[in-house]
Amino acid sequence: MTGPGEQAPPNLPAPPEPPPAPGVAGNPWERRTTLGMANGLVEALKLFVTSPTEAFSQTIKQGDFGSPLLFAIIVGWIGIAIGQIWETLMGASILSMLPAEIRNQVPFVMGSAGSFLFNVIFAPVFIIIGIFIWSAILHLCLIIVGGLNHSQAGFEGSFRVVSYSTVAQLANLVPIVGGMICLIWSLFLAVVGVQQIHQTEQGKSVLAVLIPVILCCACVSMTLLMAGAGLMTMFANQ
Repeated sequence: MTGPGEQAPPNLPAPPEPPPAPGVAGNPWERRTTLGMANGLVEALKLFVTSPTEAFSQTIKQGDFGSPLLFAIIVGWIGIAIGQIWETLMGASILSMLPAEIRNQVPFVMGSAGSFLFNVIFAPVFIIIGIFIWSAILHLCLIIVGGLNHSQAGFEGSFRVVSYSTVAQLANLVPIVGGMICLIWSLFLAVVGVQQIHQTEQGKSVLAVLIPVILCCACVSMTLLMAGAGLMTMFANQ
């Protein structure tokens, strides 16, 4: 209240709320206790698909292995299940075109119910093993290229990058070429994740992610060359 002749103070706007510190709030999956598990999963998938840079920048750098691992198991299992459905449908079509005597001799191959159930049931085990192996390889490559000079996340950061990169498994929705899309997309997500989680340069991120791919391709090429040379030698001797 103001007295006679006194002017009322102007209504000043309320100061804006400070933005959350980077890496503190967490991505939607890491805020699932407030958003709800299903909503947190859906919102995290949307964010990682539409804006992976923002998604990884929101991701908590350290804290626990369980949260990103659970995310990877759920998303990876969905992707593997979808891929197995397509594989079973295509495998059944191929088997139906084979003679009956051949079909009876290959009951546990692509397109069989047993193969489908085995891969789907044991998918979480495969996912867990694969994530730990790939995280260790990626972290070693980051050490080699000097990509951890400004990182405080350690191995857990690499683990989180690999775990959240399983979003690429959703590419298995696309039949036939879904596997190739998944590979390229997962490499892209890994590059973005390494940049954001480990705070490293793009060149080092790309190099660390591609080193295992290059080595794998080199090993496959050498194996094929050796097999080809062996076949040529065998045919020459005959």
